Amino acid sequence: MKVNFYGRLFLLVIPVLFLLSCESGPEVAPHADWADVTLHAVGIGQIQGEWSLSDRIQAVQDAKVDAYAKLESQIMMLQIDSKKTISELVAKDEQIGKKIASFVRGARIVRTDNRENGVEILTELFLGENFKATIGLAERKPRPVPRGNTPESSRF
Repeated sequence: MKVNFYGRLFLLVIPVLFLLSCESGPEVAPHADWADVTLHAVGIGQIQGEWSLSDRIQAVQDAKVDAYAKLESQIMMLQIDSKKTISELVAKDEQIGKKIASFVRGARIVRTDNRENGVEILTELFLGENFKATIGLAERKPRPVPRGNTPESSRF
């Protein structure tokens, strides 16, 4: 009788332990080089009552601020190396936090949608070597100069 009880207990406990071991904690982006990472965030701006032009403009601004805050929080979770995150780097130097906030303001607005009670904005932000340079982890790479039909090249 006891063997049967322990056998059933074993058959119940093992699958439960297996399922619990599959659960993960907060996700931290594993990209240390950020060479090809694009972050996305959706910002929401609420409008109370009737729509007016000034209400819509304010809702768009609120949605942008919301999206920028979400992008910043995603950036703060990125890992610099195996032990440090960007948020730890910002905690040591507040100037880096200001640089990140400025970098985030360069996010591209992909879509703006009107909703019943406000505005929704989808933004995307490409991280790469320029982001690493912004926070002081790499040298800034100069942008390539376009060649071809430029006014300077056609004069000679």
